[in-house]
Amino acid sequence: MMTEKQVITMPQLFCMLFISRMVVDITYTPYLAGGGEVWDHVLSAAISWILTFIMVLPVYFLYRRQPSMTLADQAYFLMGKAGYAVTAVYALYFLIMSCYTLSLFEVFVTNAMSPQISLPMLTLAILATSCYGAFKGIEALARTSGFILVVLCASIIFLICALFPQVDTVNYPPFMLNGPQQTIGGVLLMLSRTACIPAMAMLLPLAKGSAKSGIFVWNTSVHLLTGILLTLMVGALGEFLQTQLFPVYAAASVAEIGVFKRMDALYLGIWTAGLFLKTALFLVLFSMCVRRIWGERAGRVSIGVGGVLIGLFSLLVAHNRFAAAFLFDLNFLLWCTVTTSILLPLLLLVVSGIRKKHRRSHAQT
Repeated sequence: MMTEKQVITMPQLFCMLFISRMVVDITYTPYLAGGGEVWDHVLSAAISWILTFIMVLPVYFLYRRQPSMTLADQAYFLMGKAGYAVTAVYALYFLIMSCYTLSLFEVFVTNAMSPQISLPMLTLAILATSCYGAFKGIEALARTSGFILVVLCASIIFLICALFPQVDTVNYPPFMLNGPQQTIGGVLLMLSRTACIPAMAMLLPLAKGSAKSGIFVWNTSVHLLTGILLTLMVGALGEFLQTQLFPVYAAASVAEIGVFKRMDALYLGIWTAGLFLKTALFLVLFSMCVRRIWGERAGRVSIGVGGVLIGLFSLLVAHNRFAAAFLFDLNFLLWCTVTTSILLPLLLLVVSGIRKKHRRSHAQT
C-alpha cells in the first residue's frame, strides 16, 4: 500500500511541527536536564540547532530516494514483512512521545496551576478532542494549525515585549561558570524532544513543496525563539528562575504591559490548544503505522485505542514515581529519538543501497 495522495503543503506541515515542538518547549523545565542553570541552556540551544540539522539528514535522504513513499511504505518495499517491525517501532515511539507530552503537561498543571483541577477530567477532555481531530484527518489539522500558530506567535511576541524592558545585564553570568555539565545536559534534553524528525519520515511524502527550505525555517525558528526566550527570562528574572520548576510559565505570570497583567491563564489556553494539535497529529501518525501493518479498518480503530493507551499511561505517570522516572528518563528518551531519527532511517538507506547494487550487478550479467 503506497502512501496517500499529497493533501497538504510544506508550510502547513512545518507549521504543525513548529507548534508540536513549541508545546514541549513552553513546558520546558531545566531540571529534566539535571539542574536549574537556565542561562547555560541558551548555549545548548545553539548547539542543538546545529546537531538537529545533522539528525534530520537520514530522514531527508530517505525521503529524497522515494518522495512518494512514507518511511513505513519504504520499510515494507525494501524489507517485505520484516519491515513491519520497523513500522511497529515508530508506532510505539509516537505513543511514547504523546504520553511524554501529556504527562509533562499534567505535571505542569499539578505544580503550577490550581490543585482543584481534576487531572482525569482534563486528560479526558484533551484526548477526546485530539481523537476527534485525528479522525478528521491531516488536512483538518493543517487548517487548524494556522489559527493556533497566529495565537501562539502573538503570545510569544507579547512575552518578549513584556520581558525586554526588565532585562538587567547583571543577571547574565559567564557561560558554563560551573562547568559544561548543564550545557551538555541541555543539548541532550533538546535533542531527546525532537520527535518532529520521525514525524517528518511519515509526513513529508504527504506534503507539496520544498522540504529543504521547510526544515531550515522550522529548525531555525524553534531554536532561535527558544534562545531568545531563555535569554530574556534570565535577564529579567535572574536568580528567581532557580526556584521555578517551569520558567516560561513563571515569566508569563509576571509579564505585564499596561493594562495587560498576569496573562498566565491565556497562556494555559494557548498551550492546551497546542497540546491538542500535537496529540492529534501523533495519533494520526500512530494510525498510519497501524494501517500499514493491519489495513485501513485497523488504522481507524487505532486512533481510539491509542487515545485510551495515552490517557491511561499518562495518569499512571501522574500517580506512580516508577512510571514517571521511566518516562522522564533523559537517556531513555534520547535513545528512542536517536533510534527513530537516525538509526532506522540509516538502516533503510543501507538496505536500499544494497538492493540498488544488486540490481546493477544483475543488469550487467
